Amino acid sequence: MGWRYNLGGEAMEEGGVEPLHAYGFFSVSGRLEVHQVIVFEYLDYDRYYESIARDFEKLNRELTSAALNMQHYLDREEVVINGERVRPRVLGVNLGFRGDPEEPYLVFFIYFKGKPRKGLNYYENIYEGEVAEYPFEAYWFFPLGAKVEEVECSGTSEIVGENIVVIRVEEGERIAGYERIVFRLLGRTLPHA
Repeated sequence: MGWRYNLGGEAMEEGGVEPLHAYGFFSVSGRLEVHQVIVFEYLDYDRYYESIARDFEKLNRELTSAALNMQHYLDREEVVINGERVRPRVLGVNLGFRGDPEEPYLVFFIYFKGKPRKGLNYYENIYEGEVAEYPFEAYWFFPLGAKVEEVECSGTSEIVGENIVVIRVEEGERIAGYERIVFRLLGRTLPHA
């Protein structure tokens, strides 16, 4: 979800920013609230992000633009939980550095919610297929007591224990444009009414 994100704005016009890797972390509650954090790592040869990090107005403009661009990508996806379309929303974005000004990263904070049901539940994401420009991993953490039954996605997937999913896609790999995770919420994982 949102992996097709490109920086856009001034950063790409500068030409010195290259995407390296992305990580997505999805924490799913028993109420089917999904708190998503995506981290995009870059090489910034021209130190564009270092230059704007010192200027609050420029930084604010760049982060606002990045949030709007990410929201645009999310709005083009069809995210469905248990048959109902849901609308992921970008709640915030932050800029950091991995110790070197040429290694910036952007962190996006995203939220969406579905309606849980006892027994089988499912998440689907339908989007435009493409070839991965950089490697990425997605980590889904479902509530304790939940059980992941099936994962359909591009790349490779692994179920760790019963309630954690790890998805890996390599650079150059074809992304089909469809993801599906089927999981069981047991009575003890559902919220109390």
